[in-house]
Amino acid sequence: MSTTQKILDLDLRKILNPRTWLLVVLVSHTIIATIIPLLTSEPDSNEFLAASYGLVISVVLASIYFIPSGQEQARMTAIIASSVLLWILVNLIADSGNNFDLSVNLEPPFLYKFDFDLSLTPPILLWAFLSLSGLVYWNCESKQKNEEENDV
Repeated sequence: MSTTQKILDLDLRKILNPRTWLLVVLVSHTIIATIIPLLTSEPDSNEFLAASYGLVISVVLASIYFIPSGQEQARMTAIIASSVLLWILVNLIADSGNNFDLSVNLEPPFLYKFDFDLSLTPPILLWAFLSLSGLVYWNCESKQKNEEENDV
């Protein structure tokens, strides 16, 4: 079986494995949102303060990656990642510098316009996939127990 065929045969649950997404977000978040700003900004700046908050998030993600497993890890992933995603979205809406715009035409054909700064797309997507991975595996042990009971 070729590599391409293996990739095409993957199902959603394999793609959205919380451990994999925790590692992807942990590494990218730690490097891009924490280490680089901490090394390049002044200690009394807003960037330094945001990066120090990012360091706390990195420690929390590392704790979720290394300490729990299974259902507990999935639930903690879903809760923490959803909270960070919500925080990003609220900041996106509240900060006028992000060019956030939502407009709706209430007459047919009901046109919606949603616009924001595209530089925020990668973190939104990463945190959204991390949240989704935790939600997909939310009851993973319950499903395994039910399958085992049905086999007996």
